[in-house]
Amino acid sequence: MQQDINTLQKQTLTQAKWTVALGFATQGLGYATVMTALPVIKSRFKLSDDQLSIIILAVCISAACGSLLADRLAVKFGSRIAITLGFLFEACGIFTATFSHQLYIMVLGFVIYGLGLGCIDAALNMQAVMIEQKLDRSILGGFFACYTAAAFSGAMLMSATVSTTFGATAALITAATMTTVIALLSSKYLLRIKQAIITTNTTHIKTALPTKAIFAYGMIILIAFTVDSAISTWSTIYLKDTLASSATLAPLGYAAYQMGILLTRLSADRILRVKSAVSWAVTTTLIGVLGCLLAGISQHLLWVIIGFALSGVAVGALVPLTFSAAGKLDPNRRDEILARVNIFNYGGAILGAVLVGLLSSPIGYGPAFVMLGIGLLCILFFKSYFKT
Repeated sequence: MQQDINTLQKQTLTQAKWTVALGFATQGLGYATVMTALPVIKSRFKLSDDQLSIIILAVCISAACGSLLADRLAVKFGSRIAITLGFLFEACGIFTATFSHQLYIMVLGFVIYGLGLGCIDAALNMQAVMIEQKLDRSILGGFFACYTAAAFSGAMLMSATVSTTFGATAALITAATMTTVIALLSSKYLLRIKQAIITTNTTHIKTALPTKAIFAYGMIILIAFTVDSAISTWSTIYLKDTLASSATLAPLGYAAYQMGILLTRLSADRILRVKSAVSWAVTTTLIGVLGCLLAGISQHLLWVIIGFALSGVAVGALVPLTFSAAGKLDPNRRDEILARVNIFNYGGAILGAVLVGLLSSPIGYGPAFVMLGIGLLCILFFKSYFKT
């Protein structure tokens, strides 16, 4: 009987693990598809750059609200419900934005999508950390690798369909359909366990949230996503406008950056079996600092591209490491902690997109990327938190 129970638990855990991996992949595919569809949407509604920036800002604010929503849903019902609802929000938002013919409906669609985006970002990490802790080995690197690989596929999907008869609509419908499917799978196969609550008779006892540690992990996420957003937004423009590369070569900086992230995440779980989280965090951070400096200082196209690839090593390692460590702070309030740490993600996304643009005129793109490296170096002040 005990053997049957153990077999059932193992099967349940395996199903949840593969569903979470598919969830990360779907999230990456959907996000990349939506972001690469922005030029088409901008053209359809004749939006200015400022108007498009406001819409993106609205998505980031909505995503932060979605992260808080995931917190409340996870505490009351478990992260499985938050993930299911989050994917349904995303599907509804994508369908609405895709088929809208009026500006305000399109914006509403993006806001709904942002709400789902934040809800999923937080809740998927809750479920992933729960599975990692039950397996008692590092697996978050693999989950995030699924996200990165699928994001690359989403960009390729948009590239392949945007010039066809159906245009960007085909890629967006594909992404929305996948989010709907994964919502149904999530409701069935994800773990139904909620964060532990210590009880004495009828009284619920909640320990205080570790605000200092949450801030430390949040700052790591903020810095990592500032670098991510800055390189994602400005690397192609930097290569084209400052280094005078061709239109064909200009996207290679971003491609190399994504490859650095993917390779790091594919190898992270194996490396963490023989290397401590602290040493892995320090090593990858220093590699990322070197990458930002190389990208900002070098005037040779090849070295700049290599610099962006090295920058991806830091981002690829630090994000899963941070969520994994934060999830171990307090099992009684794990989901709440992860939701709060995740909110810093969107601050970094906004800061990175704006910071390099603001600095490009007074000091240039190169020095701005050097400053990103200095920002990464600040993560070393928080290295002790990876010992958790």
